[in-house]
Amino acid sequence: MSNADLLLQYAASRIIELERLLLVDVPDTVWPAEVGLVYAQVESAGELPAHHQRRLKFHINRMWLEKMPVPAIVIAACSLATAMEKYA
Repeated sequence: MSNADLLLQYAASRIIELERLLLVDVPDTVWPAEVGLVYAQVESAGELPAHHQRRLKFHINRMWLEKMPVPAIVIAACSLATAMEKYA
């Protein structure tokens, strides 16, 4: 295998790994009120398919549990929603 092939294979595996982090399989669940408050601040969230909405709430909850500041969670959630729109 050439060096270029190895680099391409590595890049593809990293993309798949990152997609798995972003696109986790999340069952329908009841989220804490704090998740709903942040979720409501993400303008495009309601336009996402249901499975992406659950994923976004999962990530918001994870950031909340990691005690990130709420403004940082809102910014990150907006970025995630924008990225998820590409996979809708």
